[in-house]
Amino acid sequence: MNLKPTRRSFMIRYFIYPYYFLLGIVFYLNFDLSGIDGNNRLFLIGLWIALTVVPGILLAFSRRRFGWFFWPALLNAAGWLIRYAFPEKIYNDLKPLFDNGPVLLFIVAGLLGVVFVEIYRTSFKYDLSDAGVEITHGMFSANSHMIVARHITNVMLKRNFFELIMGVGHVIPVTSSGMGSGDRGVMGGFTGDAGTQNLRGGAFVGSVSTEKEFVANPANCIYGISKPKDVMEKLKEMVL
Repeated sequence: MNLKPTRRSFMIRYFIYPYYFLLGIVFYLNFDLSGIDGNNRLFLIGLWIALTVVPGILLAFSRRRFGWFFWPALLNAAGWLIRYAFPEKIYNDLKPLFDNGPVLLFIVAGLLGVVFVEIYRTSFKYDLSDAGVEITHGMFSANSHMIVARHITNVMLKRNFFELIMGVGHVIPVTSSGMGSGDRGVMGGFTGDAGTQNLRGGAFVGSVSTEKEFVANPANCIYGISKPKDVMEKLKEMVL
């Protein structure tokens, strides 16, 4: 059985690119920054940053890669500062283009991101056989590894609310070596107190521990496929 991730699963995973592209189109069609005075400009700058950086923050925490937090802010800064890199005559001739620089940058970045995600998606292939699951991926070089059926100790179907609505999911084969699972930080601790009846003192001693969780990553599971329950049953038959 040969499988590939669906396009909609990767658009959910990398929603930030189509979001920025569509948001940029909406802003460009409805707000011409070159014709706005100082007060309105400050309002739109604040609104634009809120609508672009906030999704980056959410994505950074959900994906645990904090680069998603910084690059939208850098794009914003580049869009507003790029005009100073050109002589005044060129700026005056292309004033509407430079004044709408932040919007245009997000349109271009979003479009390039969507194209990149599609190319990246097509680089994954999952081959199920009696021997196990072979995962092949790589945009410029083919990487391949085999999850041997006899080493699989657990099989999980994982999907969030949006993936459930879109009819996609991730089938995660967990091996005895821990492949398919990761660590999540958990705050733990205990309290203690001592003293006399009228005078007591207390303290809290805590630490960060970890607990195992299933991790859906295109390179370590059967990611973003249609009819994931059927694939899960097929994999369970191979394991049992």
